[in-house]
Amino acid sequence: MIHNFAAMKKYIFLTLSYVLISVNLFGQYNSVLSSGKWFKISTNKTGIYKLDYSSILSLGMGVNDLQISSIKLYGNGAGMLPKLNSDFRHNDLVENAINIYDSNNNGVFENGDYILFYGQSPHTWKYDAQSSLFKHETHLFSDAVNYFITTDSQYDGIRIEQKEALQNPTKTITSFNAFSFHELELENLINSGREWFGERFDSQNGQSFDFSFPNLEMTFPVSVKTSVAARSLNPSSFLVSVNSDPLQAISVQNIVTTYASEYANTSSKTSVYMASSSNLTIDIEYSSSDNGAFSWLNYIEVNAKRKLKMSGNYLLFRDADSIENGVASFELSNANIGISVWDVTDPTSVVEMQTSINDNKLFFNDSVNELHEYIAFNSSAYLTPSILGEVTNQNLHNTSVDVEYVIVSHPNFLVPAERLADFHQEKDDISSIVVTPNQIYNEFSSGVQDVSAIRDFLRFLYKRTNSKLKYVLLFGDGSYDPKNRVTDNTNFIPTYQSLNSTHPIYSYVTDDYFGLLDDNEGEFNNDLVDIGIGRFPASSLSQANVLVDKVQRYYAKESFGSWRNDIVFIADDGDAKDGNTHMWQADSLANIVADNYKNININKIYLDNYLQESTPGGPRSAATNNAINNRIDKGALLINYSGHGGPLGWTAERILELDQINAWDNGNNLPLFMTATCKFSYFDNPEQTSAGEYVLLNPIGGAIALLSTTRLVYSSPNYNLNTKFINNLFEKIDGKFPRLGDVFKQTKVLSGTSLNNRNFTLLGDPALCLAYPEYLVKTTNSLDTLKALGLVTIEGEITDQNGVLSTFDGTVYPTVYDKEIIRTTLGQESCTPMPYRDQNNIIYKGAASVVEGKFSFSFVVPKDIAYNYGAGKVSYYAVSDDQDPVDAGGSDEDFVIGGTAKDIAYDYDQAELDIYMNTRSFSDGGITDENPVLLADIFDFSGVNTVGNGIGHDITAILDGNTSVPYILNDFYEANKDDYTRGVINFPFYNLANGEHTLTLKVWDVFNNSAEATITFVVVDDNQFTISDYKTYPNPFSNSTDIYFQHNKPNQNLNVFMEIYSITGTLVKKHEESYIDNGYRIGPIKWDGRDEYGGKLSAGIYIAKLGVSSSDGDFTSKSIRIILLP
Repeated sequence: MIHNFAAMKKYIFLTLSYVLISVNLFGQYNSVLSSGKWFKISTNKTGIYKLDYSSILSLGMGVNDLQISSIKLYGNGAGMLPKLNSDFRHNDLVENAINIYDSNNNGVFENGDYILFYGQSPHTWKYDAQSSLFKHETHLFSDAVNYFITTDSQYDGIRIEQKEALQNPTKTITSFNAFSFHELELENLINSGREWFGERFDSQNGQSFDFSFPNLEMTFPVSVKTSVAARSLNPSSFLVSVNSDPLQAISVQNIVTTYASEYANTSSKTSVYMASSSNLTIDIEYSSSDNGAFSWLNYIEVNAKRKLKMSGNYLLFRDADSIENGVASFELSNANIGISVWDVTDPTSVVEMQTSINDNKLFFNDSVNELHEYIAFNSSAYLTPSILGEVTNQNLHNTSVDVEYVIVSHPNFLVPAERLADFHQEKDDISSIVVTPNQIYNEFSSGVQDVSAIRDFLRFLYKRTNSKLKYVLLFGDGSYDPKNRVTDNTNFIPTYQSLNSTHPIYSYVTDDYFGLLDDNEGEFNNDLVDIGIGRFPASSLSQANVLVDKVQRYYAKESFGSWRNDIVFIADDGDAKDGNTHMWQADSLANIVADNYKNININKIYLDNYLQESTPGGPRSAATNNAINNRIDKGALLINYSGHGGPLGWTAERILELDQINAWDNGNNLPLFMTATCKFSYFDNPEQTSAGEYVLLNPIGGAIALLSTTRLVYSSPNYNLNTKFINNLFEKIDGKFPRLGDVFKQTKVLSGTSLNNRNFTLLGDPALCLAYPEYLVKTTNSLDTLKALGLVTIEGEITDQNGVLSTFDGTVYPTVYDKEIIRTTLGQESCTPMPYRDQNNIIYKGAASVVEGKFSFSFVVPKDIAYNYGAGKVSYYAVSDDQDPVDAGGSDEDFVIGGTAKDIAYDYDQAELDIYMNTRSFSDGGITDENPVLLADIFDFSGVNTVGNGIGHDITAILDGNTSVPYILNDFYEANKDDYTRGVINFPFYNLANGEHTLTLKVWDVFNNSAEATITFVVVDDNQFTISDYKTYPNPFSNSTDIYFQHNKPNQNLNVFMEIYSITGTLVKKHEESYIDNGYRIGPIKWDGRDEYGGKLSAGIYIAKLGVSSSDGDFTSKSIRIILLP
């Protein structure tokens, strides 16, 4: 009863202390590091450390007239920060009590003087009252403990004082609890989770581990806990012996070799042993009938009783068995006069015990109301700390409450991080702060790496009165390895890893941890994120710059476009036994958007809509690959994928692969990716860059951000989370569209706290606002009914909440769609044919001028519309001509399409076609790379038919005469601005084979008159720099000739050198120029037949030698003959 009351008093004291500290914790004040000179040292072993004069000098501290009273040591002790927010931790660095030896008592620190302090190992032991054993905890993030030294004359430093001696002991303590452990962190079995395993065993080898407990109390049992893991197809076991005596047989269950099962099973056992020696040799043997089995030792943990007797130069001791209400006398034998005893229970407030020596025994009295830790030592016990150097002043504790956005940046990326912060301040008026992990550690975890320190810093900001904190960006890649055991590790910003480290379903990484900021959160017990969290997985400065460049480009003028009205849903088919699951989920999400957000145009890429080809590597669908590539090229606000996947791409059919991702060059229309699939963005594996990371890190395309998965996930909770995501993506907050961090937070909160949801991570800038059009476009005239072959004029305006935006001058891009129809998938593999809604048959797509907020455009309705009557749709996107543009979006479904017009002005003439590859400078038979773009200029008096109702009147491209696989180009035609009679096709091809190709384009006008044009081109491997079609015209010439050549290095800076020689080899003319263009043809380079000095050359034959070097280091050359006439 008395013992319980004492414990209650301690609890009340700690609670009141925490309340008082909490009041100060979330106030705004200065960190101790904010002023003065500070220096950092570290320890890795528990004991008494000595800093002498030379050590102080090596730190860089000024020692001239250094007053001993001004020397102070700060540090918060060993161990990791608690995960639970309500548990106690120090608010800032705490001053530690130290001793300073002043050799001549002059108060000045000089040669011969030294500092003594109690330093610790980062690994800790905690007493478990239920088992009466001490249990160790290995520090997951650091192998050292840091301390800070400063000199401050404002007040004297804290010194170790003698503890008041207590009288009348009721018991004598002559033994103590001793403990030791062996644990090596050598392997992370599945590259996930925070538990690492040590020595590997197989059935052929055993291993031995030695422990020494000098002066062991033989009458007390030794407790041995052995923790192991095994990967065996059959049940297996470990045999543990101590000093050749069998102690434990640890059984381990067999594994099941399925995709989502334990990689290895773990087991542990605690046994007691009556030792007859102070030295213990623990032998471990592994046995399995599976010859391919492997197993691992996790750790060995030993608890014992030792006699309270000096052995060596120091002794750490404590006695849990003696806890009771009262005073005890501690009797330390084999002692001498030179031994001191410190009470180090609170390592920041060490006190010295008053001792006495008698007959080689040292005595002191102390309370045993609670567990105390002591260290006895002599002058030979001193350890030397590691010298780390000076610490720059910092003051995160005084961060303004107005900060909305925290960027935690690795020091390597500070320049781009500051650039991003400045950009958001300028563009969005978001107050930001950029901090490094080490700055956070210095103030919140005593200078050592700890994932909870970053969370605690954010919580510190979040909990203050009037805090505006909303977003945090972790600017740097992460790793499952926080201690750099993996080669080329990527631990730039640490990650929170699950305890489970053996099961691919239950082991996870999550950045959600950094957003668990409420009082009782931190251990994922129904915890919900409180801020928006994103990560930039940069592992180099170039990658960091790419990510910031993409954010800035996303807001830039060249990135405005009608793609901002588009969303793409992509779905896997029914591999094995999935049936229509993925398609049904994607289609349900699409229907939410279609029914609630009318301004959005929906494009559906369902794998089961495309025929698959059988290959030796399994089924493939090149048509689906091309559909995805084309959609990426055109741009979309969102790409939403449901289905199977992994770190290498999507689906068993490989509809998305790494080479494909890295070839994307959609830098001006970057989508947000939402991927409800497995491990697509497994960012914390240093040995592999995941597909999701490649999508984000692509310097010329890819995505602006991803809400993506890092581990295995299940389709049902994926769908739940994806639904919450879609429902929040377009919902305004306080009248403004949400930023990515807002969408992330709301999605997470509404989706619940399942483990599956933790596997979704935002890779991207949480302060970025998606490219939602700012204003509204409206139709102003009554459309009534649009009929086939009728000439239609549509009028509209750009508006804000106050009416017409008369200051808006620019361009509107309307797209008019035929009626919604029901399509049906093919029903391949385990799918059944699935009907789905589709409204993508385009009647007209063009552009019109907007003047003072108003516009109009006209077009002829194609003959091929569906003649039944039904609601059509016009989608609008408008962008202003300003240097810093604004945009608008809108739609209109309040009109009918159907029937045939009267008073038709018939057109019987076919369209006029001019076709090229890549640029209009292309000449027939020229060269391209494997991904050329078809460019076609089209004129037709009535306009081009793009409705695509499947009756043979599509715009088609036939490659190499393969009429069975036409390319449908309806979506790639757009009429010119203010002119429906003229328009352009831009259509990309991908992965064409090397060699000559023939391409035939067929176009129908709205009256179904057809026209064709054919072009030939040669695909050349871009890995081999090639010059072709090097020629000049006219040749022979008299006054001037134009020189041209083709190459296969588009979008690169080309340095062109041309030297013209006479037939005798004399250099007569030089030309040098740099070119950069997206085309493959350069010219004309003009030559007027004159030499380098302007003199007219005589008639004859000349040699023009061409040399070209590219920015990627390639060089090639070629020569032609030119004839100059008299």
